[in-house]
Amino acid sequence: MQSRKRLSASAPLAVLAVLGVAVAAGSEDFGTEQIAEPLVYAVAAVPSSAPSTPDVALGLPVYSDYPDDLDAEYETDLDAQESRDPMEGMNRGTFAFNRFLDRWAFDPLTNGYQFLFPQPIREGIYNFFLNLETPVVFINQIFQLRGEEASFTLGRFLVNTTVGVGGFVDAAGYVAGWTRTDADFGQTLAIWGTPSGAYLVVPILGPSTVRDFSGDLVDRLLDPLTYVIGPVMWWVPLEVSQGLSVRDAHTVELAHLEDASVDFYAALRSAYLQSREAQIRGALDDETEATELAVEVVPSRGPGG
Repeated sequence: MQSRKRLSASAPLAVLAVLGVAVAAGSEDFGTEQIAEPLVYAVAAVPSSAPSTPDVALGLPVYSDYPDDLDAEYETDLDAQESRDPMEGMNRGTFAFNRFLDRWAFDPLTNGYQFLFPQPIREGIYNFFLNLETPVVFINQIFQLRGEEASFTLGRFLVNTTVGVGGFVDAAGYVAGWTRTDADFGQTLAIWGTPSGAYLVVPILGPSTVRDFSGDLVDRLLDPLTYVIGPVMWWVPLEVSQGLSVRDAHTVELAHLEDASVDFYAALRSAYLQSREAQIRGALDDETEATELAVEVVPSRGPGG
């Protein structure tokens, strides 16, 4: 609650800052004469007669009764996310366990992985694992009736597996311009009307929901290599190797998210839920850019979190 009060107290200042930046961004010439008047007007828009109280954090006056739509929207979103996390106590315990594994196991492994392999090779390994997932992506796109994207996915798999040396090189993207789109069975369930269920932190694998975790299990059953190599011999090396690759690809983003958040658990939960919603909306609206963005924001599978 203290962080909410602080946000509410400083929101009028944030509104003024946003107005100032918006005016500056819309100006062709960033001269002082063009910027000064809108800023003065924005300040004048705050009622001078409103009672003020000192802001302890900033040492500035704040208007206690000034309408704060941004704060109201923030609190509404936060409450909505908390309502989707009825098992928060258990999830925070699992989150703490995953963080312990991160510190003493996965962080050293990731650092060693980054030390042994230069960036181009790590990118190739990451592409290799993305290519291995292509059959599952293709099947789910068929389930989702995304025929055009499924045809591109199949074409990417054929090109990258052959010309791209097993997928280490994204030849389809570089040469043909066929960008990767993503699909999984959790997304398929969502498109066909299955609710997400409660937010869930899975040991080792990280953030998920009841629907998405069930979808991950089905995806493993849809993977043809499961039946060629065997579920144990295939899943365990895949998850560990892919987890290190995904973790390496998103190390900077996760570090920035942790440094910028007061409650890393709540921040990661918010990022994951918003990412999944954007991914599903992208599939429904055929907005592949939103899908790709959602995939890059938070890894759906891998160690940590």
